[in-house]
This record gives sequence, C-alpha cells and structure tokens, in this order.
Amino acid sequence: MAKRKPVEVYADKEDTLPKLLRRNYLKWGDEKDALRKKRYGIWNSYSWKDYYENVKYVSLGLISLGFQPGDKIGIIGDNDPEWWYLALGAQASRGTQYGMFIDCVPSEIEYFINSSDTTFVGAKDQEQCDKLLQLKEQVPNVKKVIYWEPKGMWIYDDPWLMDINDLQELGREYEKTHPNLFEENIDNGNTEDIACLCWTSGTTGLPKAVEMSHRLFRAWSDSFWHVIPWYEDDEYISFLSPAWAVDQWAGISGQLISGVVVHFPERPDTIRGDAREIDAHCELAGARMWEETYRTLQVRLADAGLLKRSCYRLFMPIGYKMADLYYDNEQPSWFWRLLHGVGDFLLFRPLRDIVGHTRARSCFVAGTMLSPELFRYFQAMRLPLHPFYGVTEQGYVTSAHPGGMKVGSAGQPLPGREIRVSDEGEMVVKMDNNSLSGYYNKPDAYAKAVRDDWYYTGDAVYLDEEGHLFFLDRVSELMKLSNGGGFAPSYIEAKLRFSQYIKDSMALGDGREFVSALIDIDLPNIGKWAEANHISYTTYVDLAQKPEVYNLVQGEIERVNKTLPEHSKVKKFINMHKEFDADEAELTRTRKLKRNVLGDKYSQLVEAIYSGKDRLEVQTPVQYRDGRMGTLVTSITVGVLS
Repeated sequence: MAKRKPVEVYADKEDTLPKLLRRNYLKWGDEKDALRKKRYGIWNSYSWKDYYENVKYVSLGLISLGFQPGDKIGIIGDNDPEWWYLALGAQASRGTQYGMFIDCVPSEIEYFINSSDTTFVGAKDQEQCDKLLQLKEQVPNVKKVIYWEPKGMWIYDDPWLMDINDLQELGREYEKTHPNLFEENIDNGNTEDIACLCWTSGTTGLPKAVEMSHRLFRAWSDSFWHVIPWYEDDEYISFLSPAWAVDQWAGISGQLISGVVVHFPERPDTIRGDAREIDAHCELAGARMWEETYRTLQVRLADAGLLKRSCYRLFMPIGYKMADLYYDNEQPSWFWRLLHGVGDFLLFRPLRDIVGHTRARSCFVAGTMLSPELFRYFQAMRLPLHPFYGVTEQGYVTSAHPGGMKVGSAGQPLPGREIRVSDEGEMVVKMDNNSLSGYYNKPDAYAKAVRDDWYYTGDAVYLDEEGHLFFLDRVSELMKLSNGGGFAPSYIEAKLRFSQYIKDSMALGDGREFVSALIDIDLPNIGKWAEANHISYTTYVDLAQKPEVYNLVQGEIERVNKTLPEHSKVKKFINMHKEFDADEAELTRTRKLKRNVLGDKYSQLVEAIYSGKDRLEVQTPVQYRDGRMGTLVTSITVGVLS
C-alpha cells in the first residue's frame, strides 16, 4: 500500500477560501464528495461541483440584492451545507461572514447584528426567523433574512424573508446579464480580506468581534498540520457551531485546504449516533462533550453484565499503565503490548465503537479546561485525544506533539509561535504576520490587548523546563483565600467534572477562609443511580437534595480533595436546585462560567456556606406554560466535608 501523503498547505497559490473552493472543484468535480448531510435517516452527498455551484448562485443572488464588498452576513443555525454556502457565498463576493449560536436569545442576536453592521442574515428555520422578526425594527440595516429550512414558513408573508432556493434562482438570473462575475470576484479576492468575524466568549464583558483574514486561516492550518497532519481521504464530522472559531478553521477553511469530507449530523440530539455511523478520522469537540462522553460510558458500564464489568476491571489498569508509559515517552515491553492488544480487542475497541471513534487518528478538545484524569482515561482506551491551547485572537498556539505529551499539559508551542510568561504569570504571545487584524470597531480594545508587539491573553499559565504549557485559569479569576493561599478555580472545577455524577461546578473562596463549591448534578446519571438504589424522587431539585445524593457527591469531592493541596481542598458544598443555564446568562454559549453573574445571582447560597448555616430556603421565580409567574420555595442543604 502506498504511503499516505499529508496535506501540503502552501502547495499552491490559492490564497483565499473561495479560490481554494474553485481549486477543489476543478480538481475533483463530481468525482469526490465534499459534504454529506444526514436527512430523514439517509446520508446525502454533495460533490465539489455541487458545493461550488451552490456557493456561486448564493453569491450572485446576494449581489443582486445589493451585497457589496466589505458587507457582512450573520448566520444562525445548525451545521448544514446551506450554512457553508452562505458563508462562502459572502466571501466570494469579498464580504465577511460570522456565526451565531442557535440558542442565542433575541437581545444577543441584536447585539451581534448591530455591533458588526450586518446587512444580511442567514437563518435555518422558523424558530430563528421568529427571533429575527421580533427584532426587525431594531436591526434597520438588515436587508434580507435568508432561511433554508422551509418547514412552517409557508404561513409567513413578509418580503424581508427569503428562501435560499429563491436566492439561488436570483443568482442564476443575474448570471445571464453578468457572465463570469463570480469567477472575476474570486480572482480579485485578496488574502488580507476579512473572511470572518469570530466573537470572543464574553466571560467578563460583551463579546468582541475578532477580524480574521484569509491569510490567518491558511497560516494557522500550516502551523497546526506540521504537528498533526490531515489527509485528503480523511473524514471529519462537524457539529461544533461555526460561531466558534475552531469550526471556522476545521470545518470550513480546514476542509477547503485539505479536501477532507465534512459530515453534518441530522440534528443536535443525534450527534453521537451519527458520529458512530461515520466513524470519522478527525474530530473537534468541546470539553463538555468529552466529559459527557465519559459519563455516557460509565452509565453503559453500570448497566453491563457481570462479564463485561469484570473485563473492564481487568483491562483498564493495563490501559492506564500503557498511558503512563506513553506520557513518560517510554517504550512498553512486548509483554505489556501483548496484554494491551488483548485488552483492545475485548474492551477498548468496543468502548471506542460506542462513541464512534474506532478509526480516529486525531481528536481535539475545544473550549473550557479538561481534567488531566480525563485525558489519561481516553489515552488508556486508545482514543487519540490531543490537548491544545488556542485563543480566538491568535488561533492555535500550543499542541501536544504525538510521542511528546505530558499529563495536564496543553503541549508545546507550534512552529512559528513565540510565547513567554509575564511576571504576573500571564501568558503573552508574540505578534507576527499570522496574528489578528484587530477587533471590529474597537481600536481601544486592540490597543489594550496588544502592547509592544505582544498579545496579552489574560490567561494564567506556567511553562516547565521543556516548554510544556500548563493552563491554570484566567488571570482575573485566580483566587486567594483570606490566609493568602492561592488556588485556580477552573482546575478544581475540571477535576470535579471528571465525576460521572457532576455535570458542572463553580469553586468559591476568594477572600474567604476556605474553598467551597456549587454543584450542578448530572440528572441522567444520578437518576439511574437512584433507581438502582431504590431511591424515589420527583424533580431535579428533589433528587439533588436527597441525603443519599449529598453523600454520593461528597464522596466524589473527597476523591478530588486527595489530589489537591491542603489549602485548596473543598470544605463545603451545595447541590444546586437548578442547572446553570446559558439562557439566563449564567454561562457563555460555549458553557464557560460567568462568575460575576453567578456570584451575584446566588449570593444567598454563598453567604449561607460561609456564615455557618446548615440549611436555607431559596425562592426561585418560575414561569408556567400559560404565561403566569409563580415562586418555588426550595430547602437547600449545605454539605460539609471532614
């Protein structure tokens, strides 16, 4: 078999994403699939010719409606081929695109549209169109809203809304009087044109729009693929929202550069099943999804028969032994390789099959911090999960090199990256030709972030003697106890989320005598545990406040405490009466904690912990389906660890 040749990022002169699309169309045409989308249980394929022509007529349709170079289109919807058509159609017209999360509320959408001077919006379905119709008077610059899922849209009679098929028909008509315009626009595209706006997470304030040029996408791919290459015959499944910079790189620009096939799941709730059908070579997923994958496996194992559970107990220690040898860069003996091979056949491969990763060659974590224990767990079952560190403004900065990983490390700097740690422990990255162009309409924010050609990330890290980077937390979120002892709350929270029973957590203690935590229990997993232990319950809050559940969670916290310094051990905790919710501004759309919001909102709980109370009553406003408002009174217990 011929040796597979990795993608050469700068093997040609195509310096914009539309030029890459045209290159792939001329290279493969109808001979190779570019995109696949599952609809009604069937995978539908779209060749590079289909991709190119759909983008072409979207682009010409937009131009016929008044889209100009430099204009912007915001897109809100699930990952679908039509999302890609609208994005590339805008870029082919020398415009800019950006994504919005599908669960954004109208006020958030209004902010994105108006702060970016958006003139067109792409919306998947009736739900998203309804949000935009609420905002019609507040977003006067928007000329058209283009939707691509027609279900339920027949009841609307508003010329502001347009079906994407009608847009493409306009493009076909426009081509008759403007032949070759699409190709000329592609030729005129400049590598410095702003291809995309990527919004920061907004954990400490309003999100900022990072301007990302076509050059940046290519440069970041070049540095990243020097470490972990992609191949033309690879398959990639796209389910991270393109509102996130990581899927802009991998799902859109990364695919155009490499030629891999991108698969789109049918719906958000079918991702795992669809991923198992595809069994992709490459995957990017958020830290919360990898944590959910771990919890899913634990539930499956709890329901397994005695033989399977015995196999798990027998071979997991072998997997951990091999993982530790891997992290220490030591070669295992033939004996351990043999045992691991048997374990792979009987246990690890079936586990990888459950989550759709039997062919995986490179999987990555995006978003929040993932606990070192979870990396070690996946490495033990031979799932190639690679940590990396990146920021929207700088792209990928460090990555774990195969054969050169350390437990807890986010890897070493990628080629061309220069980093250092300031006296305050903040990571700064050298600005170069592959750095951000700026923040849209926010020159003051850019001047604050970039000083003396160094970008100040705001992240607290440390580098070991071999250049491995270890992420601690945001500098602004590092905490100190009243006795002067410091701790990184994100580190503690990531360790707590390694539990199959803890979905989320928030560590507390800044200026206090000890560390405590607010715990968001994992309802499905604890529900199964309660059922197995004959514990009856009615609601989330009823289950969370059961004494047996407090004992269960306490055991999980004690496990984490064994790995922490004495001053940062969790001494008290509360099982929350509700889940942390992005719709209530408690989390960002990428599920990062908004500490200031949470601290203010749940100040009553925090004070109960530190005032010595063992129980308190909390009043929670609720809205019923008929619109009536009510109040739910809940008795909350404060858990104490010895």
